[in-house]
Amino acid sequence: MGHQQPGGDLIVILDGGSERLAQVDQFRQLFSFKKPQQLLIRCTRTPPPPQAMQELRQGYDTVTQITALADWLRRRQAQPPQRIWIPTDSEHTARATLLARIAFAGQRIQIQPDPPPSPSPGERRKLVRDALRLSLWRATGSTGGWMVPQAVARKRAQCGL
Repeated sequence: MGHQQPGGDLIVILDGGSERLAQVDQFRQLFSFKKPQQLLIRCTRTPPPPQAMQELRQGYDTVTQITALADWLRRRQAQPPQRIWIPTDSEHTARATLLARIAFAGQRIQIQPDPPPSPSPGERRKLVRDALRLSLWRATGSTGGWMVPQAVARKRAQCGL
């Protein structure tokens, strides 16, 4: 059985806020000769984008959205993407990119932008917390939400889940 060649590019938009959708337009300029697949991962309470696109309405924060993406890719019958592009707002890019690298470690999927920007001081604490949650998910399949049920309930309610 031969090794499957990876698929093309996948642009993943987390939450779909207007600044994040504007970043998608900038990323599209990188693909002038081909159309990458796009996937929006958003809360049910987040307004839909102006243009229809494939969506996952799962996950209530960055970690659970990244794990929803990993689960979605694992369930698909198609070849995995060669690169995953995560256009997001400037404050969130470093954390989202680094977390995706943890989730997809060892899968030969490049996470873009590369290199990711340095996280701001405010994002560093969140990055450490979320990196630990993703490491726990890789080891056990759980992001550790059971340890903070009130926070999970609040985030899920805000998201409409």
